[in-house]
Amino acid sequence: MSARRIRLIALGALLVAPVAGCAADEPAPAQTSSSSAASTPTAAPSATATTTPPPVSDGGEPMEALDSDSDGATQAPVWDEASRTEAQTLALQVMTAYARPGVPAEQWWAEFSSYLSDQAAYDYQWVDPTAIAPRAVTGPAAIADDSSVYLAQLTVPTDAGTYRVLLSREDGPTPWRVERITPPESLEQPDSGTQA
Repeated sequence: MSARRIRLIALGALLVAPVAGCAADEPAPAQTSSSSAASTPTAAPSATATTTPPPVSDGGEPMEALDSDSDGATQAPVWDEASRTEAQTLALQVMTAYARPGVPAEQWWAEFSSYLSDQAAYDYQWVDPTAIAPRAVTGPAAIADDSSVYLAQLTVPTDAGTYRVLLSREDGPTPWRVERITPPESLEQPDSGTQA
């Protein structure tokens, strides 16, 4: 099974709560081109074993596998000090950008959306920043769950309680992106379906 498929299965299991925020009459500008591009399926090699021999080059040498390339784009990520620092920095930055209900919607969206994955940008495009409860981040981000090398859950304290930030990454060289922000009340009552 490819690393991307494993990450998507793990992410799918975690993303069961509805999107944070309330819908506004005028939605904030969306990154429709990137989100539609992200939803376009791409060809991937089969993860099942076959008896077909690997393709060979003209010189008779086996060619590289289809899911890897010379620049290491499919290199598996690892949990090291650098990736932990990057995850904590991103969680703090996205919550700082998120917790600004007084900022004009267009400015808020332009700054907040720059941290999001394509799917999260699509999901959060309808958020009305005036409905956001926190107004300030009050402490550092802390890693709450690092059981997957493709996902990270962090907690970030705010003046409206401690929020949880879910991050994801495609592979080793790919930077973390924000998938979900969950408010304190949703963490206490996971079936409530209310996020703000």
